[in-house]
Amino acid sequence: MFKTLGLLLCFLFASSAYAAEKGYIYDFKGPVLINGKLANKNSPITFGDEIITGSRGRIGLRLAGNVYRVGNRSHLKLPETTKNFTLNFFFGSVLAVFRSDTPKTIRTLTSVLGVRGTGLYLDIDSEQTYLCTCYGDIDFKDKENEDNVRHIHSEYHNIVVLNHQTRAFSKQAMKGHATPDLFELEALAERTPPPTFTVEHEKNNQVSGG
Repeated sequence: MFKTLGLLLCFLFASSAYAAEKGYIYDFKGPVLINGKLANKNSPITFGDEIITGSRGRIGLRLAGNVYRVGNRSHLKLPETTKNFTLNFFFGSVLAVFRSDTPKTIRTLTSVLGVRGTGLYLDIDSEQTYLCTCYGDIDFKDKENEDNVRHIHSEYHNIVVLNHQTRAFSKQAMKGHATPDLFELEALAERTPPPTFTVEHEKNNQVSGG
């Protein structure tokens, strides 16, 4: 009897853990490929999935407390696990808000981002990697030169851009997202942005060299 009860508890735990790892799509417009197959709003989504959006496609999803809004003409691969979190982002745009309990890494073809408790917007094309640290902390490292790094602390939309030709960092104007978008994504994760995420704190943003 006890053996049967133990097996049942193990099954229930495994089932609940599996359910926790499965995400859901909250916004969708095709065409979108998930793992090479045409997807729809009811398609399953989970760790390790590869997502490609078409010229008019977009997808919004929540997975393990992290929320993503992926724009058109974008390509990314979701992390394999929550413990060793590495998001691979190849091109396009993504707005995301992350849980703050574990450090995260975002790898692109040109840079490595060390993310800690952050909302961010990332846009990558052939010429530049555009990063807005909406709030939180990110180490923005040039993949070709690990000494070329910017340690970014932001309380309100701090934008740093890496030029792919010159490998220089610079500032640019805000694009592709707005403050209300962050509140919307955090609400989907049953959170709110930090109290410092206000217009009044814009001048407190800091960018320092490596």
